[in-house]
Amino acid sequence: MSFRFTLPDVPIAAASADIGHVAVDLALTLAGDVQVVSPSPEDARPVLDRISEGVFVSGLDTGTPSVTSTARHQFTQAGTKFVAPSTMVFTGGSVIDYAQDGVEITGEVGYSLAVTVAPHNREPHDNADGDAWFTQNGGTLASIGAIVLIGRSLA
Repeated sequence: MSFRFTLPDVPIAAASADIGHVAVDLALTLAGDVQVVSPSPEDARPVLDRISEGVFVSGLDTGTPSVTSTARHQFTQAGTKFVAPSTMVFTGGSVIDYAQDGVEITGEVGYSLAVTVAPHNREPHDNADGDAWFTQNGGTLASIGAIVLIGRSLA
């Protein structure tokens, strides 16, 4: 049996890191449909959840952070967007192609990775643009090194 599964329009994986003077929140959203080949929808549910498992992000202090996953999705960044006052959103596409327990999941979907840096006990610094955001937060983000996002159930 084959069917299309529409990914939810909400973050599928997220993480927070407290760096002492600031909190850094990350949220990954995938947008689009994947093709599922499975003996039954019930068999597909646990395999669909692997889409959000083991997402690893590094290079947050750069304009092109690396996003990888244990299911080996291929993430290709296409752009960045600054959302005032304190969020940078990295966008692009992801190729999903994996199989487990007789279930195959394939598709090309869009992704967005929102990174928000918020200081403790005061309002966020009002950055004028993306360059100012990187200047303000680059050192803090470099100290994180890499972070694994916690996935949520999709089915």
